[in-house]
Formats: sequence, structure tokens, C-alpha cells
Amino acid sequence: MGVKSWKLGDGVELQAGEYPQDAKIFMSDEEPGIEIPDLVPNTVRLLIVSKRLKDGMEEVNRGPVQYLPLSIYNHKKRLASDDYFIVNPLGTVDVLDTSASEIKYHEGKVVRVIKHVLDAKKIVQAPDLFRLKEEPDSYVVSERVLDAWRKIAPKPTNITFFVLDVPPAT
Repeated sequence: MGVKSWKLGDGVELQAGEYPQDAKIFMSDEEPGIEIPDLVPNTVRLLIVSKRLKDGMEEVNRGPVQYLPLSIYNHKKRLASDDYFIVNPLGTVDVLDTSASEIKYHEGKVVRVIKHVLDAKKIVQAPDLFRLKEEPDSYVVSERVLDAWRKIAPKPTNITFFVLDVPPAT
């Protein structure tokens, strides 16, 4: 794709000239089939979504996000769709209750968050789509985004989500 993908993985905004106007990805030969799901799996953990999902997010999201157009080509290198986007939530948000969460550290740095517990006080100001400070390659969406997606017909494909713990504020 010709992009500094680390920026997209860390939530860094791409500047003019850093993203190709004709950005494209190709379907993997390891994954047969021609249907493209609404949420596209990929090995670099980018949030690649259909226009339907992007529009649902954009409708309700209050946070800083970059939506980058993307074309997907099939196994025969023919255009399958030009209606997809890389969604780049900018920055990270500090909402984890690190004492209640289960986090693996190595030399003082987070290696992996095993159990996510959100801080009820911190989450109030969080945007509807964001990255966790301790785990920037994971994405968190609010109930508002999920509600927007639930209204889409036909039902969006390939979406899996986990409900995160948010104990009551004390």
C-alpha cells in the first residue's frame, strides 16, 4: 500500500502525501471466496470497514478519527470494491482501571491486556470509537456505535465484540 502502517497501528494521523490516492489491498490466496465482509480481517490489525459501517460510526462518533478510502482487489487482481475505508481513531484514551484489569508487563511496559476493566469515571468522557492507551492496536466502540450498526440492513457481517467490565463509580 505504500503507507507507514505503524502510524495507522498507533493512531497517528497521516498527513497529506502520506496516503496514496489509489490505496488498495488484495485478497489473500489463503482465503478463498469473493464476498467481502463489512469488517475486513487483516494481519496488521487495521480497522478496515465497509462504507455502511463507516457511515454508522461517523454518524455518532464524537472523537477524532481519520477515514481513509481503500479499494479491495480480488484474487484475479480485479477491483472487487472501492467502497471500503481504513478507520484510524487518532491517539489513545486512558480509560482502563489498571488495578482491576489483568495486564502482563515486561520491564515496566504493557505486553498484553488479558482482562479489560474500564474505569467508570474515566469512560464518561471517552469518544464513541477509540484505542486503549495500554493497547493501541485494539479498538473500543460505544453502545451508540453498536446501536447505529444494529440499524443497518442487511445485518453487517464479520463483527465480533466483547463487552468490557465497567464497575459502578465509587
